[in-house]
Amino acid sequence: MKLLANVCIVLLIACSAILAQTQKTPPTKPAVGPAVENRRSKVDEMREYKLRVFREHVLARALDSIKKIDEAGLRVSARNQILTYLTSDKNPSDEKQALASQIARDALTDLREHNEEITPFMLSYLSSDLVSWIQKHRPNLLGDFEKTINAIPKVDASLRIRSLFDLEGGDILAAKQIRQELEQHGSLSGLNFWLAELMTRKSKEFEPLASDVIARAGEGQISFETLFWISDVYLRPQTSSNLRNRFLASVVARTHPANFVTEPPPKLAYDLLTQILPVIKQSTPELYEQALNNSFAMRSSLNESQLASEARTKRLNESVDPIGDLKSEAESAKTKTERNTLLLGAAEMALEKKKLDLCLDILSDVDVNVAAADPFLLQYSIDRILKLLVRAGLTAKLTDVAEKGAARIGSSLTRVEALNLIMRHYMKANDKEAAQRILIEASKVAGSSPDNWDKAKAFLLLSVTCDQVDGSRKADLLLSGLKALNNISESDMNARDKALYQSFAQRLDNLGYELTKGFKSLTKQDENASLALVEKLQKPDLRTFALIGILTGLDGLLTEQTILK
Repeated sequence: MKLLANVCIVLLIACSAILAQTQKTPPTKPAVGPAVENRRSKVDEMREYKLRVFREHVLARALDSIKKIDEAGLRVSARNQILTYLTSDKNPSDEKQALASQIARDALTDLREHNEEITPFMLSYLSSDLVSWIQKHRPNLLGDFEKTINAIPKVDASLRIRSLFDLEGGDILAAKQIRQELEQHGSLSGLNFWLAELMTRKSKEFEPLASDVIARAGEGQISFETLFWISDVYLRPQTSSNLRNRFLASVVARTHPANFVTEPPPKLAYDLLTQILPVIKQSTPELYEQALNNSFAMRSSLNESQLASEARTKRLNESVDPIGDLKSEAESAKTKTERNTLLLGAAEMALEKKKLDLCLDILSDVDVNVAAADPFLLQYSIDRILKLLVRAGLTAKLTDVAEKGAARIGSSLTRVEALNLIMRHYMKANDKEAAQRILIEASKVAGSSPDNWDKAKAFLLLSVTCDQVDGSRKADLLLSGLKALNNISESDMNARDKALYQSFAQRLDNLGYELTKGFKSLTKQDENASLALVEKLQKPDLRTFALIGILTGLDGLLTEQTILK
């Protein structure tokens, strides 16, 4: 019995030890009690509820703010953005659907009653945005849109055609409108784009319309400038041989010396014929001799400058070192202006051939102090090439060359845009230290700009793209942009000159889009700070765009809350 008792005691101790070890082994995933889960769920629900209430408050404020905007173009622009926002949900509520319909009607009313207050360019893109939304979300309003556009006397013909292309089966209506414009005015800006659009869509309207254009060209109703630009469409591989050959024959007939007895042929006529001579030789050899004679006859009417330009083009095409030849010709140029023009051409050629260091060297020889009819145009040309060089340098992973190019850009805004490209490149390469260095440099360049428009746009750009580099600077960068906006003079808005007033409003609209992106980005980080910054914006019209940005940012936060559930 004693032995049995001892055995039982030993077994009991062993079992206790095993049980103790089992209890001490931690579980692979800590169990969360129902109370903790419930508490966490309530916190998430409360957060979502507060965000929804906040969003409704901002939406109401934005809608009220739109009604108070004085400038019609800005009202339409803000309404277009609100429409996009309201239909961003996959299943919008009936209330939102009704609200969107009313806002679209209000936008149409503004276009119909206040189009004279809007610049033609602004009217064009606002109308295009609105009809795209209507086509997708409210096709029942398309009739109202067409009536509105047709009632606008100054609306550009291209806008009417663009709006027709956006409709279902709009290629037929667009082709009809193009014919009408050609009959009434004999020309149409952007005809090459519309013909190319019909071709791209493989529309049955392309061939008949392109044929009608050739017939009009044969009657002299189509200018040489238009023929020059539409020639690309007729020479494309997908164009039928019959249509292409008719076009070639028409050009040969139009460039016959008998047509230029009273006045010399325009340079574009000579350029057009010279350009298509190889195609004529291949496609319609029976016309080649006549075309060649036409070109010889027209060449005799060219002036000394035009002949020199043609000879230079031919020489460069045949040269083994065209860049070096252009540089040599620049050094022997008669005037400093001509020298600069030739050097810019050499720099562009070097850029095309990916000789980036050579491009920089050539640009350094351009004399920006030369008295010119338009000094801004010279600096703009240099900056354009340098920005393209920055892109090419980053593509080739030559960041040192890209940074050298950016440092040489004269315009503060263009330089910030170039530095922004470099900063993003460093972030993709996981070089955060270099990206932060570029962000600091770009911020200094933005702050040094003497133009408040450029300064505002530069800071707004950096506030959006600084997320991955240094998100803590977002609010300060956005605030710097707002300060620049507040410093923009109101004198243009009060000017009696209508064109100045409209131009000012259009520039405000461009900045409004940047504001929307900036506030959307900040809202995702801190919605309260974003709303507080709105109050620091002194221009009431622009506050509307800031509020729209907050709305879109809040939607992003609510989406994140849904994912957390």
